[in-house]
Amino acid sequence: MRLIATFAILMLAFGGMAVRLVVLQIVESPGYALIASKQRESTRPFPARRGSIYDRNGKSLAISVDLQTVYADPALVTDARREARRLAPLLGTPAASLQRVLEGDPQSRFEYVARQIDPALARRIENLKLAGVFARPEPKRLYPNESVASTILGFVGTDGEGLSGIENQYEGILRGRAGFMTLEQDPSGRPLPQTDFRYEPPVQGRSLYLTIDKDIQNYAEMELENAIARYDANAASAVIMRPSTGEILGMANVPDFDPNRFGDFSQSDFRNRAVTDVYEPGSAYKIVTVAGAIEDDVVSPRSSFVVPDELPFEDRVFHDSHAHDTETMSVTEIIEQSSNVGTIKIGLALGGERLDHYVRRFGFGSATGLDFPGESPGIVLDRDQWSGVTIATTPIGQGIAVTTLQMASAYAALANGGVWVEPKLVSATVDGDGSLKRSSAPATRRVVSGRTARQMTEMLTGVVRRGTGMLARVPGYQVAGKTGTAQKPVAGGGYGNSYVASFAGFAPAADPEIVTIVVLDDPDPIWGGVTAAPVFRAISEYALRRLGIAPTADAQRAAEQMQSEQDLVPEPHD
Repeated sequence: MRLIATFAILMLAFGGMAVRLVVLQIVESPGYALIASKQRESTRPFPARRGSIYDRNGKSLAISVDLQTVYADPALVTDARREARRLAPLLGTPAASLQRVLEGDPQSRFEYVARQIDPALARRIENLKLAGVFARPEPKRLYPNESVASTILGFVGTDGEGLSGIENQYEGILRGRAGFMTLEQDPSGRPLPQTDFRYEPPVQGRSLYLTIDKDIQNYAEMELENAIARYDANAASAVIMRPSTGEILGMANVPDFDPNRFGDFSQSDFRNRAVTDVYEPGSAYKIVTVAGAIEDDVVSPRSSFVVPDELPFEDRVFHDSHAHDTETMSVTEIIEQSSNVGTIKIGLALGGERLDHYVRRFGFGSATGLDFPGESPGIVLDRDQWSGVTIATTPIGQGIAVTTLQMASAYAALANGGVWVEPKLVSATVDGDGSLKRSSAPATRRVVSGRTARQMTEMLTGVVRRGTGMLARVPGYQVAGKTGTAQKPVAGGGYGNSYVASFAGFAPAADPEIVTIVVLDDPDPIWGGVTAAPVFRAISEYALRRLGIAPTADAQRAAEQMQSEQDLVPEPHD
């Protein structure tokens, strides 16, 4: 019986071991194999170099350079306290902080010690031969022009991810694909011979060519900074674009920031205000009303209206910007003198349905299609939301909100013979092998006829020649444009005592090559014809000459246009 019992016990024991072996070697084998693989395998990442960003002429706007990143494998660190003390003087970091990093998480085989440092400093650290401390190359994003085009470009975080602007919008194109190397090593971190080895090289990101001209962009930013200082404005934006192609040559915003040290700036400085911020455009918006009325044969440039200096309508009284006797004014004179009362009468003659049609046809109330993060569609009431007074406020640019880019695109439609062209910032992408792929053609739509566009151009030329926009004259070039001065609405309704001043136009008027708009937030004085117009003139003159656009007027005529500043100051209205 004892032998039988002993045999039974032995059989049960060996049976249990057999079952356990089956479980370990067959059922749970993949799990244990994975644990063993993790213990001896090491994966070392190799970040991809981010694609560069260039202007239209191939000048660098954003590039990546190889720096060094120091990291630790806590499992291989033998004396965290001693190693931290040796690293501290080189990195300028407290030894206690470094010690915590070197000790790390028991489950982690990778801890950052220092990111993106100078290669010479990394070599000094490597020469210390500290156990478990290594260095590897890591790209860092640099912006060689500092703040130039910063609100367009955006910036990249420490981990190489685009966080705003173009860097964020085209992250999938610019980032590329990281590589890695997987190898097997012993407990000391030394590679094991004759073991599996896998290497996947990084794939560099594609580069972008933008439509902007770095020099025009830089000049526009400087002029806006000067304007803010001169007129004590809160902020400023400008857009310069080609009307026939939609290419944006410059899109400047002030305040801006230096993306190399974006952490030193407020988040509000990161905004591309020309795209994200909206404002009531005021008189610069009158082109929509008048162009629609001419297109539908409601009026012609010579049509006349009896225009008092104020007009009661519904529960409001609308005023012209300056007092005057009741007079008969043509549509041309209404535009040249920027009469609110006259424009409201044109809008009433056009009617609400057709006015709403042209508002949307010119692109207001919807995004332009620029494909830029945070672009605002503006604010346009649906037709069924109009109040009794909307038919009077909309023609003069009140009760409606637009972006600077939308206004630039609307003026570009007139400059382009009545055809609206989708604005664009990216002209091409380039692969690592140098192959170039151009961006698709922009969307277009006809807004008004060529006849209407020509008549509007003639009237807008008169605004600059003898109307409210005389300070926008550019020597040697005929300019068509319009001033704007609008009160800023306040929370809860109504208007306060701050204003937005603007000037939008194009040149040469007969064959437009550029459209420029300047918007100043609460300048002093408030009038667009006095503050925004001179900035428009400076930026447009530089852009025309930078692009090699030949003057369209002889030197004598240019001299006559550019009289003394004092003689040219228009009446204080928009």
